[in-house]
Amino acid sequence: MPLTPALTELLAPHPFRLVGDEVLAPPAPANAPRLVPLPSLAVLTAEGPDAATLLHNLLTNEIRGLPLGEACWAALLTPKGRIFASMLLWREAEHRFLLALEAALAEPLRAALVRYRLRSKVEFLLEEGLFALACVQPDRIEPPLVPPRLERREEGSALFLAPGLALEFLSTEAAPARLEALLAAGHLPGGTDDWQLALVRHGLPWLLPENREAFLLQWLNLDLLGGVSFTKGCYPGQEIVARTHYLGRLKRRMYRLGANEGASPAAGTECFSPAFGDQAAGRIVLAAPRPEGGFEALAVLQREAAEAGEVRIGAPDGPHAEPLPLPYPLD
Repeated sequence: MPLTPALTELLAPHPFRLVGDEVLAPPAPANAPRLVPLPSLAVLTAEGPDAATLLHNLLTNEIRGLPLGEACWAALLTPKGRIFASMLLWREAEHRFLLALEAALAEPLRAALVRYRLRSKVEFLLEEGLFALACVQPDRIEPPLVPPRLERREEGSALFLAPGLALEFLSTEAAPARLEALLAAGHLPGGTDDWQLALVRHGLPWLLPENREAFLLQWLNLDLLGGVSFTKGCYPGQEIVARTHYLGRLKRRMYRLGANEGASPAAGTECFSPAFGDQAAGRIVLAAPRPEGGFEALAVLQREAAEAGEVRIGAPDGPHAEPLPLPYPLD
């Protein structure tokens, strides 16, 4: 959600620096809670008497039966089972749903949903009146909440993804007071890197445009995060998801990697392993720098490459990264 002039002015007295959709902030103590404005996020609304049914028929999760005020992970797949967009979704009212995702994927998702709409009574609109704010504590690594917990407040909604990791969606009118209150309560200004490092450490697969249509759902561990229903019936790509599920142990999963030196690789960067020679063994999902140097990343890898314990980034002789534990089991 792009920052409005009023919110940009609000941030100006504080040590936030905006570079396009990226927010930069000075270093902070490792255990300090941080406040991160997120202009790189967008919210898409689906509203109308047919909203629940249409979303249920298109997305991977149980939407029609989602209770009011509850949230889940979900995805729209291609017919070949590849993830076109993944999102955090919650039911705000009986006929109104909100979908939060990377801003660069929001318009492609809206256009795709509109193509499926036909005569259904539902409107898909990019929400212009919300301000996204992340409250993160990157050194706190605990299992993510499955499903995410939604808390509805007078000034907006808070979506708790894990202990120490929450998203707040505030009206532009309520955002200034909330921002000042959190800063006064001890939160330090944080940057986009803090948000992304928290996602990496909690094993949460935030999809970026570079990886659109690159992964199957289970490769991103979305089945482990409650992002799919195996009993709801048909949706685009459902046969691939079901077949992958019932085949048994997956050959690929998403792993957390750490490197003590080097710059963070871009999403979509290929990963290599001695077990696979010159053939790529995986792909970076998301990466962020460590405050002490080096980086951490989420990567979809061949199990054999991850279990070998040596991963090279970008080339067979590229920077070395090693697997780190996720806060949830893969099997």
